[in-house]
Amino acid sequence: MEKIPCDENNCSYLEYLNCHISGNTFELKSTTSSMVCSLLDKLCKSKATGLDKISAKLLRYCPDLLSESLTVIFNCSINTGIFRDEWKCSKVIPLFKHGERRDLNNYRPISIIPVVAKVFERIIYDQIYAFLTDNNLLCNTQSGFRCLHSNVTYILESTNNWAYNIDQGRVNAVVFLDLKKAFDTVNHGILESKLNAYGLVGAV
Repeated sequence: MEKIPCDENNCSYLEYLNCHISGNTFELKSTTSSMVCSLLDKLCKSKATGLDKISAKLLRYCPDLLSESLTVIFNCSINTGIFRDEWKCSKVIPLFKHGERRDLNNYRPISIIPVVAKVFERIIYDQIYAFLTDNNLLCNTQSGFRCLHSNVTYILESTNNWAYNIDQGRVNAVVFLDLKKAFDTVNHGILESKLNAYGLVGAV
């Protein structure tokens, strides 16, 4: 998948970042056994098992016994900035979307990572999300991947704005973009610039 060409003369994203630079710096904090125990207790028992064969059902059955050891492992990873190689290995399952079944492009790869890695990722996610929210670094119009938001939220807001414009005698012009394999086209240089501008540096 080719990246979307980046126009070096177009510095619009830099102008945006200059207006949204965070005065604070994010720093990962150590987790606690009570937090780990709580996350284990909330695991869905039917969650798919990764290559390590450690199921969510097993982790949820004995969170009190496992939380202390997992907390030590998680905090070691946080303090060293190292994400264990074993957690990076995933089991990939092709999920059929539509069309001709013999066409590989009609399948979406689903990567199943170890459940323990998902628990650790949740700890990191909660800290980063809290930092971005507390510092008002998330765009108000971003509804996807946010707590108490959904794409439906933005659709309702958009249709309401369109209806208001029509009542005011205005014309609505809407452009919809559907990028094939959108995440694969992300410019990593711009992404790193945004993370640095927002204060997410270092081991993150």
